[in-house]
Amino acid sequence: MARGGQLARLAGMWCNDPEFWAFLNKRASTPGAVADAGRAADQVRYMCAVQSRAELDNDAQAAALFHRRVRLPFMAWKRGARS
Repeated sequence: MARGGQLARLAGMWCNDPEFWAFLNKRASTPGAVADAGRAADQVRYMCAVQSRAELDNDAQAAALFHRRVRLPFMAWKRGARS
């Protein structure tokens, strides 16, 4: 089984952050669905089409999806584009 690296650690850290949950809830089809770290991890895996966050560091397509669908939008949201 592949081990996670920087992206998996970043995703794990964010999944424990209630502010990240709020961001995910803005993007989720069911508002309020992300209310804990487990749901956040589920959402990240879904958004990146992976079974494990470790895949983010071992699959170029998963990494690209993480950057495009999670990291860059979350960074923009945190900078004030929280709409």
